This record gives sequence, C-alpha cells and structure tokens, in this order.
Amino acid sequence: MRTRIRAVAGLGLMFGAMCGLPLTTGCLSGEEIEDILDELDDIEFKIEQEVNSIQVEDPRTIPLPDDLDQTIIIDNSVTVIDDISEDVIIAELPDITILGFENLTGLDGYYQYAVDGDIQGIFVLDGETLLLEYPCIGAIELISEDYFDTFDGAFVQGFDIFDAFYTNPEDFFCGDAFIITFGEIGVAVDVSPIDLLP
Repeated sequence: MRTRIRAVAGLGLMFGAMCGLPLTTGCLSGEEIEDILDELDDIEFKIEQEVNSIQVEDPRTIPLPDDLDQTIIIDNSVTVIDDISEDVIIAELPDITILGFENLTGLDGYYQYAVDGDIQGIFVLDGETLLLEYPCIGAIELISEDYFDTFDGAFVQGFDIFDAFYTNPEDFFCGDAFIITFGEIGVAVDVSPIDLLP
C-alpha cells in the first residue's frame, strides 16, 4: 500500500485517518480511493502488456561505458518511472506524456532525441524499457542510436536516425504512453501509443 499513497496524495488528499482534516479538495471516500487504485492497476497492466522489463535504474546514476563520450541529458521537469504505481499520479494524467524507450537489440543503447526541440540523451539497458514522464509533449524527434557491449561496455555501432518525427495529436495524445521500440540494430523503430486515460 505504501507505493499507492503518492498517487492519492497527488490529488491533494491524505490517506486513511487524516481524511477528517480540512483539505482543499475534500475527503475521498473508500470507494473513490479504490477507483484511483484500480486506475493505477489498469495503467500498469496496459504498459506492462506492451513492453518488456521496466528499467528501474535511473540513467543519470548508473555507471556508463568508458567508450560512451556523451552525457545523459534529461530535462529537469522529467520523472524517471521505475514503479508505475508509485510514480504515476492520476490527477496529472491528462497533462503528461509517458515516453518509453524499449531496447530489444541485445546491446545497451544510448539514444539521442529531441522533445519539443530540446535535445535529450538517455542510456537504456539491453532487454529493458526506460519510462520517462514529461509534461504534455508536442513533438518527438529521434536523432541517433549508439550501442555498447553489455559485458565490457565496448562501443559496437552507432547510427544517425532520419525521418523519425512524431507529433501530438497525429501520433499520440496527452495522457498517452508513447513507446519507441528499438529491435535489430539499424532497423527502423516501432512505435506504440497507449491510451492511459480511463
């Protein structure tokens, strides 16, 4: 239950016994709390059906390969989601986009992309999906992909990415999880929007 408290607190409410205190948004009934928890379960299920293992390591803190000469750049407004039920706040859903990078290449990957024109750079471990919560995104552009051996960190290959531009509302909406999947190295990516709104 600890992981669910943040979701309820995100609505401006306290859980359990503190419900009698004066709060700006009032007091939720047990049924309303159950509805919120059910929505979180639905979100978790929808995302987990589309992706492999969720990366729990923040790319800003994990050791990077010696051969990687780039840095991790993630906008300060972004939350790295390592636990959907803890990190996703239902009240914010209409105003956010969850951007996911799924790495199925057999190698660790460093990806550069732009969100609304701001260049970002992330590191995604092999076989995992990095989930990032942004304020509602207008446009995503993939720029490059670089791959490293999962055991010794040696650089394997890198590619510039062309014509990979996705926009809201043509390709995804606010309140979606937009998952970008990298399969074989150098092969075009696959994208999957997931509607998270109830």
